[in-house]
Amino acid sequence: MRGFEFCETMAGSFHLVDSPSDERPMSFTIRARSRGLLDFLRKPEVEIEGEIDAEGFADHRYLSGRLGLDVARTGTLPYSFEFTANDGRRCAFAGRKTVRPGDLMTSMTVLPGVLVGDGGALIGEALLRFDLRSDLLRFLRSFRATR
Repeated sequence: MRGFEFCETMAGSFHLVDSPSDERPMSFTIRARSRGLLDFLRKPEVEIEGEIDAEGFADHRYLSGRLGLDVARTGTLPYSFEFTANDGRRCAFAGRKTVRPGDLMTSMTVLPGVLVGDGGALIGEALLRFDLRSDLLRFLRSFRATR
């Protein structure tokens, strides 16, 4: 086994900063892959790619980035990825699950995040969740060793 991979879907809503009361659906599905087990042990993060669907802003757009998995040391799971919005602008998503041992269920399934533009300007805010009922089995079955 050189590494591992898994898939994850997060879904919820977002709003743009210029229209905070206009909540819209947002989701992303990623495939996370380690470059190799030794590399992962040195730096516990994985490369991600997949699709973001943020209604009217980034409809079914390709994404790529990184997911940090050093929960034992940092207590967080940081997500960061880039994508191209519907209008052609390069944008990014940055979110972080803050893992709390006393509230693992919520802290491992809720992902607050922000949408930023090319220059780092805040474009929007998002709140996404991992749906344990419908996605947990699919998530667990997606784990695979890679060569």
